[in-house]
Amino acid sequence: MRALALLAVAMLLTGCVLDLRGTEWKKPGAMFQEVSLVETECARSAFEIGPGPDLILGGLLDVGRIAVQESRQSSAFSDCMKHAGYERAS
Repeated sequence: MRALALLAVAMLLTGCVLDLRGTEWKKPGAMFQEVSLVETECARSAFEIGPGPDLILGGLLDVGRIAVQESRQSSAFSDCMKHAGYERAS
C-alpha cells in the first residue's frame, strides 16, 4: 500500500514539473533570454502560493492534496505567462 502511494506521488511530481527551457512559451519579438527570465519570475511567484493546508492525514489523501497544490501552481504559472503577453508554443 505504501509503495503504491509513493509511486502515485512520483508520477504526479514528474508530470507537473514546470518547463523553464524557454521553448514552451512564445511572444513575437521576444528573445530566448527574455522568455527564460519571465518563466523564472512566473515560476517563483507560482511557488509562493504555498502548499495549502496540511491535513495531517497522510497516505493516499496526501496524494490528492499534492495534486491540488500542483494544479494551483501550474495554473498560476500559466496565468502569469499569459498576463506577460506570452502564449503556449505549439
